Amino acid sequence: MPDVSLTEFAIIGLVVLIVFGPHRLPEISRKAGQWARELRTISRDFRRGIEREVAVINEPIQEIKKELTGPVEQIKKDLKGPLDDLKKDFKKPLADIEGDVKNLGRDAKAEWVGPVAPTGPTPEEALEDLNRIDAGEDLLDGDPD
Repeated sequence: MPDVSLTEFAIIGLVVLIVFGPHRLPEISRKAGQWARELRTISRDFRRGIEREVAVINEPIQEIKKELTGPVEQIKKDLKGPLDDLKKDFKKPLADIEGDVKNLGRDAKAEWVGPVAPTGPTPEEALEDLNRIDAGEDLLDGDPD
């Protein structure tokens, strides 16, 4: 609904007063009130009609929902036990596989195939540092070497 401020309402009233004159102002005000009342009634009836139609459409949907809720809940109950058993059966093998994959990366040792630098760490020291980093060790523990 449009928001009409007091100033806008006063301007509208002034325009109506100028156009129709003071002698017809009460009659026009009554007519405007009747139109507003009629519009509210039409709006209310329209809203109620739409709500009734929506209720008529929703009623079968709610009945179907109620009919399906029981079987769905029963299926959930029936499957809960076997699914829990499957989770238990697969939990340990999955944990073993995850552990093997983690250990596989730690156990693998890379070999240096590039040139040997004349200064700095040896390839073996560099690979050892990489393995320590992979293991989560902090290499900057205050030791400069």
